[in-house]
Amino acid sequence: MRICIAIEKFNPQVGGAERYCWDLAHFLAGYGHEVKIVCMAAKDPSHESIHIVRLVCIRFPQALRHLSFALLHRRYARSLPDHIHFCVGNTCFMDVYQPHGGVHAAWFDRDTMRYERHLRFPARFFRRMSLKDMVQRFLEWWTFRVEKPRVIAISDMVAQDMQERFQYPSSLITLIPNGIDTKRFTEHNRIYRSEIRDRYGFREDDFIFLFVAQNFTLKGFDVLLEASHKLVRGSCRILLIGPADSDARRKAALYKDIIVIGDRAGDLEKIYPACDCLVHPTFYDACSLVVLESLASGLPVITTSVNGASMYLDEQTGMVIPPGDPQALAGAMLDMMSRTRVSAEMTFKNHNEVFASVEEVLLQEERRRSRRKGG
Repeated sequence: MRICIAIEKFNPQVGGAERYCWDLAHFLAGYGHEVKIVCMAAKDPSHESIHIVRLVCIRFPQALRHLSFALLHRRYARSLPDHIHFCVGNTCFMDVYQPHGGVHAAWFDRDTMRYERHLRFPARFFRRMSLKDMVQRFLEWWTFRVEKPRVIAISDMVAQDMQERFQYPSSLITLIPNGIDTKRFTEHNRIYRSEIRDRYGFREDDFIFLFVAQNFTLKGFDVLLEASHKLVRGSCRILLIGPADSDARRKAALYKDIIVIGDRAGDLEKIYPACDCLVHPTFYDACSLVVLESLASGLPVITTSVNGASMYLDEQTGMVIPPGDPQALAGAMLDMMSRTRVSAEMTFKNHNEVFASVEEVLLQEERRRSRRKGG
């Protein structure tokens, strides 16, 4: 099978979608498929069957970068009728679409909920007027209304958003949740619990909430701080991991029970089982990997109803609350502290199992195209 993967940056160190496409390309190449990567920039692949095609696009502003990439990719991809075209976003030509970041229209509405109520309308208005948002809305509209590709959804929430916002037929949607490194994230790492707690000055009987994020604002950092203010001082400790800026550090410094360690935690697989609960009050997540990693490590989770990964939670594995609700979050944290500590360990698919499912979708598209040509 000949496969063309479109993504602006083909580099596993850039982000989640980039890592996904890098791993998928190498998986497919490893099984004998010929893979082309259409991108603006790329790290050299480690498999000879992966060929890079770099497009020269407008670099600035970001909106024109996305639009020029989409149009140039479309022109190039149409010259490859014998390839199955796979993309994760910012394109307008594909056979299989996997919106790694979820549905833009849904993300926009939920992300603006993080503003104070009186600021939401002007925030939405001015963001709607931005060229970047216009381009992204157009590309998404074109995908679902004109192209109508086979779609891989990474959570039930994403699939539902597509159906509700675009009346997209369920027959064109396949649910394939993300996988994780099942060897790295496991409850067996609980053997490091004492070592990790000693490192950060925690006692064995301390109840530790863990917050892990790259984008503190989107993932509900301020909601967590307000919820923490409602708890009795000293009743728990909170460990923050991620690239906290000076403002986030200043806010956290007002709470002696909060410890910020930034991006320096290279052994996150050991930190998960050393804590007692992951708190992830996000305003939007297509399917948060930190939730999957936490559950695989035996750590229960508090997250919001606008996180696709909430589909994995039940009474034993965690709690689901509304987004942007500090009172609900504080109540959930108190409830979690009152519970008898039990393992929430769940089993998830590893990356290769997920990519095998994606490969099957691509093969189905190839067979469908062959039948159409034969007919």
